[in-house]
Amino acid sequence: MAFARLRLHHRLVIPFVCVALVAMSATAYVALSVTSRALAARVEAQILNAAALVSQSDFALNPAILRSVKAIAGADVITYTAAGKVLASTVDPRDASRFAAVTAADATPSAIAAEDGTPLVRHMQCGGPCDVAYRRVPARPDTFVAVVAETSELMAATRTVTRTILVAALVSLFVMVLVSQLVARRVTAPLDAFVQFTREVSGGDARRRAIVGDDEVGRLGAAFNDMLDRLEQSQAALVRSEKLGLAGLLAARVAHDIRNPMSSIKMQTQLLRARLDDAESQDIVAAVLRDITQVESVVRDLLELAKPGELKGRPSQLNDVVRDVLRQLAPQLTYRKIAVESRLADGLPEITLDAERFKQALLNIVNNAADAMPVGGTLTVATRLVDHEKTVELDVCDDGKGVNPAILAHVFDPFVSTKPDGVGLGLVNAKAVVENHGGRIELAARAPKGTRATIRLPVREGARD
Repeated sequence: MAFARLRLHHRLVIPFVCVALVAMSATAYVALSVTSRALAARVEAQILNAAALVSQSDFALNPAILRSVKAIAGADVITYTAAGKVLASTVDPRDASRFAAVTAADATPSAIAAEDGTPLVRHMQCGGPCDVAYRRVPARPDTFVAVVAETSELMAATRTVTRTILVAALVSLFVMVLVSQLVARRVTAPLDAFVQFTREVSGGDARRRAIVGDDEVGRLGAAFNDMLDRLEQSQAALVRSEKLGLAGLLAARVAHDIRNPMSSIKMQTQLLRARLDDAESQDIVAAVLRDITQVESVVRDLLELAKPGELKGRPSQLNDVVRDVLRQLAPQLTYRKIAVESRLADGLPEITLDAERFKQALLNIVNNAADAMPVGGTLTVATRLVDHEKTVELDVCDDGKGVNPAILAHVFDPFVSTKPDGVGLGLVNAKAVVENHGGRIELAARAPKGTRATIRLPVREGARD
C-alpha cells in the first residue's frame, strides 16, 4: 500500500534500482569467483609443471637447476626423502623452519607414495598460506619433490580485484540510478504536464489544449483535445438551442401582438393612398408602406423562428432558384450600384428543395451581402459540383468591409447582427432552412476583403443516373 502511494516517478525508479542492485551483486559474485578460481588454477598449473620438471632424476638433486626453476616459477623447490630428510632445496636456511611442515614424514600424501607417482596439490601453512605440489622422483622411489608457492600475493591480488570489481559495481549502480532518474523524469514529465493541464481545464480554462505528439501521452492529449472540442461544440449547441427556444417563445408572442395590428395599418394606409391625389402625399404613403413591408418581413422571420413548418421538398435546380432571387433583387442592386457577377455551373444535378423556403433564406443572405457594400461593389454568386459529385455548393461573396472576427463565430446565433439596425434573425432562419434540407452553411472572411457565405446541399439520389 505504501508503494502504491508513491509518485509514478519513484515507482518507476525503485524497481529498476532493485533489479540493477541484484544484477550487479550477482555479476560481482560471479566475477570474483571466476577470477579467484582462475588465479588459483594458474598457480596450481605452474607448480605442477615445475614439480614434473624437477622430478627428473638428474634435476632433483641439482641445486642450480632448482634455483633456475624457482626463478621461472616463483616457487621454492625441496627434494627430500620419505623420512623427511632434505636432500636439496632453494629455501634459505634461515627460513627452513617455515617449511618444516612440508617435508614432515606424515605430510607426504599416500597417493604419491604409490608406484605411479601421481602428483598432488595441497593447501598448507608455511608461515603463511601456500600451495604445495608433491611428486615422486621415478628413479628414486623413496625421494620426493615438493614445489611450494606462497599464496599471500595471490590473495592480495584477489583482494585488489575484489575491490576493483566492487568499486566498478558501485559506480555502475550509481550511473544506473542516475540514468533511471533521468529516464523516469523524461517519461513522467509529460504526464505531470498533462495533470497540470487537466487541473487548469477543470479550473475553468476550457480553451486550453494539451500538447500532442507521437508517443502515448501525445496521443492521449490529442484524444483529450478532441473530447474538449466535442464538449465545447455540444455546449455551444446547447446554448444555441436554449437561445432558439427562448427566441421562439418571444417571437411567437411578438408576432401575434404585431401581425394583426400591422395588417390593419397596412390596409388603412393603402386605402389612404387611393384617396390622395398629389404626388408628394403619394410618396409619403409609399415610404410608409415600405416600412410596413419591412416590419412584415421581421414578423415573418419571427414566425419562421417560432414555428419553422414542414418542408415541401421537390426535385429542383439550384441555378433556377438563384436566378429567381437575382432577378427579384436586380432593381434594388442596380439602385445601390452593386454589380452582379454570376458563375453558375452548367449541368448541375437536381437537388430536393422547398423552393419558396430556400428562396427566402437565399434572399436574406444576398440582402446581407448587399448591406455590407453601402457604397456599391461587386456581388459574386457561384455554383459548382463538389465532393465526387455528391454535393452542390453555392457561394455568395461580397467585397464589402467584412465581418468583425469577434462576431463571425456567432452570426448564426439569435439576435446577433452585423448591422446597427439589424434584428439578427435572417441568418438564423437561413441556417435552419439549409440544415433542414440536409445541408450546411458557413460564413468566412474573404481575401483581400469582404465575406463569403457558402451553402452545401446534397445531390438527390439517382439525380446523376
